[in-house]
Amino acid sequence: MLRFEKRETTPASLKFIVPTVSVIIGLIIGAIAILIKGVNPLHVYNALLIGAYSSKYTFSETLVAATPLILISAGLILVFKMNFWNIGAYGQYIMGAIFSSYFAIFWSPNIPKPIMLTVMVIAGMVGGAIWAVIPALLKAYWEVNEVISTLLLNYIALFILKYFMYGTWRDPLSHGFPLSKPFPNNAQLPRIIPHTRVNLGLIFGIIAVIVIWIILKKTKFGYEIRVIGENARAAHYAGINVAKNIVIAMAISGALAGLAGMVQVSGIIHLLQIKINPDYGYTAIIVAWLAYLDPIAASFVAVLLGGLASGGYQIQIVMHVPFGIVNVIESSILFVLIGSEIFTKYRVHFERKKPIPVSKIGGE
Repeated sequence: MLRFEKRETTPASLKFIVPTVSVIIGLIIGAIAILIKGVNPLHVYNALLIGAYSSKYTFSETLVAATPLILISAGLILVFKMNFWNIGAYGQYIMGAIFSSYFAIFWSPNIPKPIMLTVMVIAGMVGGAIWAVIPALLKAYWEVNEVISTLLLNYIALFILKYFMYGTWRDPLSHGFPLSKPFPNNAQLPRIIPHTRVNLGLIFGIIAVIVIWIILKKTKFGYEIRVIGENARAAHYAGINVAKNIVIAMAISGALAGLAGMVQVSGIIHLLQIKINPDYGYTAIIVAWLAYLDPIAASFVAVLLGGLASGGYQIQIVMHVPFGIVNVIESSILFVLIGSEIFTKYRVHFERKKPIPVSKIGGE
């Protein structure tokens, strides 16, 4: 018989062992899927590592994939700390891309680059924040389940993007493809490493991680967030304005996801289109949990999963293994990680069931 005993604190060793084992099991499950495809998984994983970390260029592409994950996961950590489950970073990322792209598409290319990029950054953050505040208000004042509301808003954001891409924002010279006109040079984020696609967005990500860490560790707001996460009812009786904190935290979380959308269209794609990798919004959830909601650790985990993504294109091209194997690995890691939470929160004891004495069976 299993007996569960709640832990007072989680041992530091478990915070390392559980995510490590989760990654290993995820890779094993991925290996099984690769074997079904009829390919040696060791060769595939070797190609994946080569495609992610073997040279300056491949590592730069890993950093490109990691940048949105760093930004989004930093914001998710803030709200996850208060047990608010923001599953809507996907939609907030899209809205940030849309809001910022408006200025790149319709404003004059003669506007000085610093002004244009500043406006686009602000617009992207505002777009993501607005999309995040909607479910926050619904949760704070009407107790609407945030998992459902944030998830449904993802689909609305995607259809808004499609509306613009098949409508008035489509470039007349795109031959019918759902693309905006290319961004002018003054609307493109500068690159910070020559001959790579690594751009200013990486600096934004590093700043975001530091700011979120300071908020959580050094401010009254961060303390209140942690208290709400422990017990929202007790926080309310202690005089903490729970509703206000939910709205502010979600606005920050959405703003960082929106900034990630702006970075993607301005720094990488240089136009708006339907395929802008919004799945970063879901992958960032895995990043946040693998890092145990630590923003500093999340930046390193983002580089790990960014390598998984950039290396995934390598195995698809070289070994003809579908990129979907990366999604299988990521999903498996998250599944195992969530299931393993029981070991971090509880001590599990196995006890043998004691036999019933014969005297009691006979009623004596």
